[in-house]
Amino acid sequence: MVVPQLSGVIPDCGGWIRSRSYTEPGTARFVFEFPRDICVEIYSALVSVGLQLTAASHSALTELCRCTPHVFDLASRTLPAMDVATLDAATRYICSLEIIKVQLQIWMVKEEELQTQVDENQCFAA
Repeated sequence: MVVPQLSGVIPDCGGWIRSRSYTEPGTARFVFEFPRDICVEIYSALVSVGLQLTAASHSALTELCRCTPHVFDLASRTLPAMDVATLDAATRYICSLEIIKVQLQIWMVKEEELQTQVDENQCFAA
């Protein structure tokens, strides 16, 4: 099942789960946040658990991932080893992160129903 897998991989990548709920039978709502500089890891995690994203979702995530290196100087955002890192440096790093909020609406369908759902509903997420 996708929702339990997402509950594991999102925090493993560095994201924060804000809420999980089942809005009606077969439909889940999943809200999470993550620092923008790990968007590639989050995108990879969403695909790796088997979500079938819409074309619009793929486009939005691809654009986010493509633009991130131009927005941030990722090489300068690494913290020194923990034994020499100061609380001040760690605080500056954490406060400099741009946080992205994602809300997924996930429909659970049988494999044979998948193509029918995609063809009929352009906002199909999973």
